[in-house]
Amino acid sequence: FFLTTGMADAGPSISALSAGPNNCALEEAITLEMDFTTPRELPAGSWRVRFVADTAGSCKVVELGSTDAQRYPEGPGKMRFHRDSLDVMHLQRAILCNVGLMTATLLDGDDEVLEVPMVVHVTPDSAGKLFRSIYNPLE
Repeated sequence: FFLTTGMADAGPSISALSAGPNNCALEEAITLEMDFTTPRELPAGSWRVRFVADTAGSCKVVELGSTDAQRYPEGPGKMRFHRDSLDVMHLQRAILCNVGLMTATLLDGDDEVLEVPMVVHVTPDSAGKLFRSIYNPLE
């Protein structure tokens, strides 16, 4: 588990993270919530969420969306991202049936401040339907 930060000072930190539902059909809705602390004000803070499917021969990045830009004052903050479906079924099945990442990147304008990677394991059930398991990097 790692968090990357573009801030020169001590950097932001994540104190709580929830991603779900979990252990469900791959394409089901997704809700991501985090509690975080930033050591400085972010006047144009937003979160960008992506799904990254990476294999030895290919890397596919699917933009899932972003939160609206807002002012995050120095200190504690909260984020919530929701999407009605995880629309990645256009990717090849061989790419999906692997370990991928969902990343949540805190931005201040166009500057990346923090990236939170969450491992997503996609597996087929006995009927071939794809299911996802999202691993919380704080656990």
